[in-house]
Amino acid sequence: MIKWQVRNILPILFLLLLQGCATYGAGLGAVLEDVKQGNFAASEAQLKQALSPGGSDRLLYYLELGVIRHLNADYRGSNQAFEQAERISEQLETTSLVNSTLAMFSNARQADYAGQPHEKLLINYFKALNYLALAAGQEGRNERLDALDGARVEARRLILKLNDMRDQQGSYAEQAEQDSGTLALLNDVFSALSGSVINEDNLTYRDDALAHYLTGLSFEMNREYDDARISYQRAAETYEQGYAKQYRLGNGMAQQAWLDSARMMALAGGYDSELARLKQDKLTSAQRQQLEQFDPQQAQVVVIEHKGLAPELEELNVNMWADPYTRSLKLQPYLLANDSDAWAWFYLLYSDKGVYNILTAYLDGTQYGFSFSPFTKTILLGPAWQQLESLGLDKAIGSSLRVTVPYYRRITPLGGSTLTVNTSGQEQSLVMDKAASPAQLALQQRLLHSSADIQQALARSALKAVSAQAVGDSVDSQGLVSFIGKMAAQLTEAAETRSWLLLPNDIRIRRVMLPAGDNELTLTSTLEPGVVDRHQTRMTLQAGEIALWQVRSLGNISTSK
Repeated sequence: MIKWQVRNILPILFLLLLQGCATYGAGLGAVLEDVKQGNFAASEAQLKQALSPGGSDRLLYYLELGVIRHLNADYRGSNQAFEQAERISEQLETTSLVNSTLAMFSNARQADYAGQPHEKLLINYFKALNYLALAAGQEGRNERLDALDGARVEARRLILKLNDMRDQQGSYAEQAEQDSGTLALLNDVFSALSGSVINEDNLTYRDDALAHYLTGLSFEMNREYDDARISYQRAAETYEQGYAKQYRLGNGMAQQAWLDSARMMALAGGYDSELARLKQDKLTSAQRQQLEQFDPQQAQVVVIEHKGLAPELEELNVNMWADPYTRSLKLQPYLLANDSDAWAWFYLLYSDKGVYNILTAYLDGTQYGFSFSPFTKTILLGPAWQQLESLGLDKAIGSSLRVTVPYYRRITPLGGSTLTVNTSGQEQSLVMDKAASPAQLALQQRLLHSSADIQQALARSALKAVSAQAVGDSVDSQGLVSFIGKMAAQLTEAAETRSWLLLPNDIRIRRVMLPAGDNELTLTSTLEPGVVDRHQTRMTLQAGEIALWQVRSLGNISTSK
């Protein structure tokens, strides 16, 4: 009787506990709020309480710390934090057996966080920005050159990482050529028939156009015009061949990068035929006119806006049960609320779809009456069911076992950003171009990892369940001990919801040629509807100078350097 009551009260207790499950983002809520308010000293103190610099979250500790110090204009301190983060990232390239075992017997958040590919690249991106900001603040020529050289070093590190990425994943140009082939078109047709809605080739992170553009800027500021030309051209090609489309950026940055590549050809000399061809094939009539009027003694301002905050990973709770009638395992999200994003994620990535799976659902329904659900995942085991029984997994899983996977909610598009420049009473307004989207990068990489997420979660939950069952059976023939062990295992289950949260949602850039002297710049940035940030700065520019204005728009407050 007691056993029956405990088994029946479990779903109620479990559903209540699910509502209190904390994600990584919830643990950093105070840190994020202080950053939004501009309380950087307080946010750094809160970070030390939330994360351990020596624990499993140590990489994230130094990544978040690097951004906090960057926003506080402590560029040297920021680079110290990012250098530590880079060392940790390199050490964690290969996950240890002990680390994997710990995650398998507890939960994914207990393992060391090793970082996502785009996060590792953005370490060098921020370090380069820090060096460029340090160069702008130096009065001595040698100190300024040293800082610019630091930016150049980070640019070269970025190039090495990007080359390695292209070698592993293939370039956008290579993928575009493959996509146009007959075999690829046939694969698309048959993937649709089988219910697949994810084309992994279209989501793969192959290259980073913004990183190439920043390296070009670093080389140009060091007067290495040929290296700058190469980087600007690679940025333009990467944007144009697939990067801009994949991350929904528009074509503004591709056009800017082609123009900058043309300028470097003109400055370096010896590219007359290449320059003529580039002007004809890639530049607009307005850009050709701008290039003709280009004067190396003009000043330039490059405005870089980091807009909003990266999205937070959340936890999707899924119920798994064993069905001996069809020799299958079944999965279905827990219906705690009408959460359309969670249900959409499950449907998009996991649910039964396509002709084959509809037939499976129909055949399943012959036992109980047809009840096809588009929010159920059926894993047919067939002959492998006997192996499941021999391991005791059918009994351990039973009618309910909690499985957790990470997911992102739909990303809310941010509004536009407009740069207004006032020079001696003459005003011009320019739209900021979308240069990168860390939010889309994170979302698409999570989509790519979704199959591994569910496989690891299934294995982890099943292993803990069968271990609890084995221990319980050895000491308690009534099954109460195994039941309590299974419940404890489920309540300790947690998905991997860690990510670098102080990254921007998206990055926007505008480059403008200005006369030497005083110039007033205003950036008006719309975040969510009704939330507008306004940034202003006054710059006294020298002839031939390339000045950098970095802005962070967060909604509550804004920071700019």
